Amino acid sequence: MAALRQPILTLLGHVDHGKTTLLDRIAGSIRAEKEAGGITQHIGAIEVPKAAILRICQGITKTEQFTVPGLLFVDTPGHRSFETLRKRGGALSDLAILVIDAREGVMPQTRESVQILRAGRTPFAVALTKIDLLPGWKKPAGPVALKDHIQRCGDEFARALDARVYAVAEEIVELGFSADRFDRVSDFTRNVGIVPVSSKTGVGIPELLSLMVGLGQRYLSEELALDTTGGEATVLERSEQKGIGPVTSIIVYRGRLKVGDELVVTGRREPFQTKIRALYRPAPPTRGHSGKSPHLEALEVVEAAAGVYLAAPGIEEALPGGLLKAVSTYVEAEDARTALSQETHPVASLAESGVALLADTLGGLEALAFECREAAIPVHIAEVGPVNRSVVVNESTMRDPLHRAVLAFNVPILDDALPEGDGSVKVFRGEVMYRVLEEYAQWKAQRTEELAAKRRVDTVHPAKLQFLAGFVFRSSKPAIVGVKVLGGTLRPGVRLMRKDGTEVGLLKALQKESESVARAEVGDELAASIDGAVVGRNLHEGDVLYVSLPESAVRLLKGSELTDPEKAILDDVVRIHRASEPFWGQ
Repeated sequence: MAALRQPILTLLGHVDHGKTTLLDRIAGSIRAEKEAGGITQHIGAIEVPKAAILRICQGITKTEQFTVPGLLFVDTPGHRSFETLRKRGGALSDLAILVIDAREGVMPQTRESVQILRAGRTPFAVALTKIDLLPGWKKPAGPVALKDHIQRCGDEFARALDARVYAVAEEIVELGFSADRFDRVSDFTRNVGIVPVSSKTGVGIPELLSLMVGLGQRYLSEELALDTTGGEATVLERSEQKGIGPVTSIIVYRGRLKVGDELVVTGRREPFQTKIRALYRPAPPTRGHSGKSPHLEALEVVEAAAGVYLAAPGIEEALPGGLLKAVSTYVEAEDARTALSQETHPVASLAESGVALLADTLGGLEALAFECREAAIPVHIAEVGPVNRSVVVNESTMRDPLHRAVLAFNVPILDDALPEGDGSVKVFRGEVMYRVLEEYAQWKAQRTEELAAKRRVDTVHPAKLQFLAGFVFRSSKPAIVGVKVLGGTLRPGVRLMRKDGTEVGLLKALQKESESVARAEVGDELAASIDGAVVGRNLHEGDVLYVSLPESAVRLLKGSELTDPEKAILDDVVRIHRASEPFWGQ
């Protein structure tokens, strides 16, 4: 078997479900205790070498077949930074661990995390954390296999755990994936494995690591093949390091990078070229070091997979979520510029009429674009950056009013973006992607109803009425008679016809209790002024009348939302006309 590089893994899930504590248990670090609330506040990468994995799994799981040199965990601040983790052609992470609190189950950010994993086609397993808080749990005396400890805890814990596993599995099924407890899964290409874990005691950690190693070796051998030619990396975030200046955190996912290499980097406006001035890696904490900022050690060369800081002229212009590639010739540099330019456009083809998408990173934009494709939402603009006036003005010109919207993920709205008093464009902004999409969907549904109601006013609609016997107020010029609405909604301005298709005249006005009304509903009895009608000649007491619908309106109405009584009236009108014109209204 060819030599393999370290698989790149990411932990993601709902806030405070135990991502940092789980990673700290695996890596043996003490960062969780130092960070406010136990929630990661910065991006970093932690290497867990093969020797450490073997030590953790010793005597609990089979390790003879482990061939990867270790695992590289990318530690992200909450779920959303996962979208910045990209490489050319897809997601940066080879594998992911979806962390779910056993007590809370799938939460909003869990749901969004699954959307992002699906968009990146990233294989993942579920770490069902905090099982030590379930009823019946007993603290283990030392390292122990998960299945053995479940038995030792007894029936109460086993039942509680099974209930939570099944509940989470059902929630994951609703999100589009089949899932079960890992030791009950025979085909991990079809099912997501759920590994119960206690980060406090370490129970379940060996099984989780074994599963991730096994998934990587069995299903990703080609992607993990070691390649020392060239060098490619993903840009995570920019920062200032004391004594060094501006640097960017990167994950090297292919080949190697060394000091002095020429690079092409994704910039905010366009790819740019620079040269590696220095490479740094956080050094292990030393006794007496405060830990408020990591001590850095300089490197001459770094090989995939690794997380390092990179210093280079102009690197502060690098785009988070963008890419960088080492080049050695002019031709390579030009090819890299072209490739990186294409990577900055996550929407293959923009629609003439569609919504605008804005996000703070390329990965976020890519994930948002994916969700829009899944929901059949056309996209007219897709950019990294804040909501600005240019985007809003552009959206105000969209042909379809349902497309006059901006979906903004984790970006600000500039002060001049929304002209005062101009509500023609709706902006949906948030830091949780699925909420932005949900709010747009709710607005779209409400706006659709509003537009339909307006069309109902603007378009001739089916209605049926009866001339009430004994209520003739004027016989002609215009005829004023009492009528009762039998079906539909009756409005002035429509032409009326009899049951045989004969036109009676134009309904000029409606009055109820001496007050003019704009509409009359089923059951209303009121006075109708009909221009062209002559009582006793073309209009008789007891006549049933219909609103005379033009053929073009019939075609439009057939595709609109009508009530059942309105549909029946429309069918009557069509039947009346087809008595003389067989294909009328088709």
